[in-house]
Amino acid sequence: MNREKLKDVLDLFLISLISLYFELLIIRWLSSEIRIFAYFKNIPLMACVFGLGLGLGLSNHKRVFSGYWPYGLLALCTIISFASPLHLVHVSCINPAEHYILGEAWGNFTGDVSYLDKVAMILPGLAVLVIVFYLMAFTFACLGQKLGQTFDKFPPLPAYSINVGASLLGILLFSGLSYLSLKPEHWLLVGCALCLRFYYKPLQAAALVACVAIAFFTSVPGVIWSPYYRVSTAPVVIEKDGDHPPLMYGHVITVNYDGIEGAYDNSPATIAKASPKQKKQLLEYYDYLYELIGDKPRTMLVLASGAGNDLAAALRHGATEIDALEIDPVIVQLGKKLHPEKPYDNPKVTVHVDDARAFLSRCKKQYDLVDFAYLDSHSAFSSMSSIRLDNYIYTVESFRSAAKLMKPDGIMAVTFYPTTSWQMTRIFKTITEALGEEPIGINSDHALTFLVGPGVDREAIKKKGFKLFDKEEQKKLNAVEMASWDRINPTTDDWPFLFLRQREMTFTYAAGLIFTICIGWRLVRRCFGSYFVNPTGKTMLFLGAAFMLMEVKSVSQMGLLAGTTWIVNSIVIASILLMILVANLIQMKLQLKNVTALYGLLLVSLLVSYFTPLSALNALPIVERLTLGSIVLCLPFVFASMIFAISFSRVKDGHSALGMNLLGTLIGGALEYSSMILGISALNLVAIVLYACAFFYWRKAEKQGLEGSEELQAADS
Repeated sequence: MNREKLKDVLDLFLISLISLYFELLIIRWLSSEIRIFAYFKNIPLMACVFGLGLGLGLSNHKRVFSGYWPYGLLALCTIISFASPLHLVHVSCINPAEHYILGEAWGNFTGDVSYLDKVAMILPGLAVLVIVFYLMAFTFACLGQKLGQTFDKFPPLPAYSINVGASLLGILLFSGLSYLSLKPEHWLLVGCALCLRFYYKPLQAAALVACVAIAFFTSVPGVIWSPYYRVSTAPVVIEKDGDHPPLMYGHVITVNYDGIEGAYDNSPATIAKASPKQKKQLLEYYDYLYELIGDKPRTMLVLASGAGNDLAAALRHGATEIDALEIDPVIVQLGKKLHPEKPYDNPKVTVHVDDARAFLSRCKKQYDLVDFAYLDSHSAFSSMSSIRLDNYIYTVESFRSAAKLMKPDGIMAVTFYPTTSWQMTRIFKTITEALGEEPIGINSDHALTFLVGPGVDREAIKKKGFKLFDKEEQKKLNAVEMASWDRINPTTDDWPFLFLRQREMTFTYAAGLIFTICIGWRLVRRCFGSYFVNPTGKTMLFLGAAFMLMEVKSVSQMGLLAGTTWIVNSIVIASILLMILVANLIQMKLQLKNVTALYGLLLVSLLVSYFTPLSALNALPIVERLTLGSIVLCLPFVFASMIFAISFSRVKDGHSALGMNLLGTLIGGALEYSSMILGISALNLVAIVLYACAFFYWRKAEKQGLEGSEELQAADS
């Protein structure tokens, strides 16, 4: 390879790496700082992909946009960095009464609110969505044009192989920085340094330096970026009351700008020092569980141990052995550092940093009490994280797994913070279906606790004086909330949408999808011209849509087998990219032509995946479970990757074909939301339809003798 060719290879590799690296960077940073983009989780991804696709379509355009990348990036960094002073963090177009959930947003505003007032409440959020979406699309279109210009220096399949290899490295690089809990300013420092290879002109370099400088300037001291959250802490001091001095109560832990948990001192000594007025500000509800079930020596499993409040309460009430499970290592470290009672240092406590469902499936012990504690991540499901942490925690299958860990006289406790009546009903019905008996529910001012199991003394609990969960009362409340008792279905591994009232597309999500699909449609037609209606172009479009749909489904379902953690997600995505790369190399070596047989095998593998419930594999040992589950989930990618490699190897206009493929992923990402109605496994059927469309247009291209006609006519021979 001569020096010039090597330079072209390195340039394509680097620009591809930069593209995916900044895609991951912007998606995570934006969703943490402007939380409406965490609620519409796929919108940032779609904006990046949409922009890259448009840029690839403009590779040969007479007007060069690629040089504007640093300025677009600077604009994005400025908006994200100053989101808090600009009051963009909590801007929303959803019902404020259901801020943490995926429920119906329209028509449920509290109080006497007029139609115009409702419109006025959602307009700021919609405006932010539109403006930032367009800005992201433009910025990544500039980068996409640069990618297309380097892409065209190679035959399509070798160029795509370099692109995929670089993307794989980009994922590993960003995952490594996340693992080290580095901050956005460090992410930008690495990314902008890589960009200087292409954007070294004075103004461009200055814009890149400004991106990093702004991030450093606006960085808040003490903020920690865990692999999941933006985390900060602040001391909690209760004001003095007469002769009672100020009470140092602990620390509040703020996650993505919300104080959803803390490390509080509820020890008897501290409570004894507080005045009656000061006691009203103490969060003593962590002890309510033991008021219901009594104090005695017991072994425990605490799911979502957080900063340690549930552990401290358990130790105060006689727990002798506790397995504490928490998914975020940073939260555990903060608990060890900040909690006044130091529960994590107690030799009775064993810490497990893991996903709850993965732990439940692996655990062989049994406990006196299995405690679904204040799972702080249940708020992250909707608006606080770019990873859906607890999709599979509050499901029928999850509660059944937990029930198997109870001793013959054990108890399972599920504590949940509901904001609507129908959420209470869903948890009640899910536990009932899972265990075959109705739990007894207790309402406090702070949460709802359900107790079930052979060790529950229902009559004793009823005498405690707590307000009990009443089915008849809930039926009336649900009717008022327009979600009748019968229409509220339990959550399952196939339909795990805890915060969705029923199988439907909510107004806010429907509006988001319409906005995403329709926006820029005319731009797409203008950028790709005749290639947009070319059967080969449509083949690439449908291949991209189907592949993206399979990818998001597989990443989600892999959580059932290995845990829904950031590292599992990274490994799954990296493995998919590796399969693509291997398929490309095989095609370059063997020059395969028969796609018909591969489409047939793909159909069979998707049907096998559809009819195989992954939760049924949880009874198997860990090695067998992961092996069989990975085969079921990954086999379709083997055939899909080979189909794409063969198809892509025969196109002449490589950058346009890749651009159409990326735009297809935009459609696939949007179609993922159909799982809200159909369930997750049904996405296999949607993928089959998309691949059928791809095959139809492939055959049509063959018959019409369009692009690469001689090779197309040899296909399947």
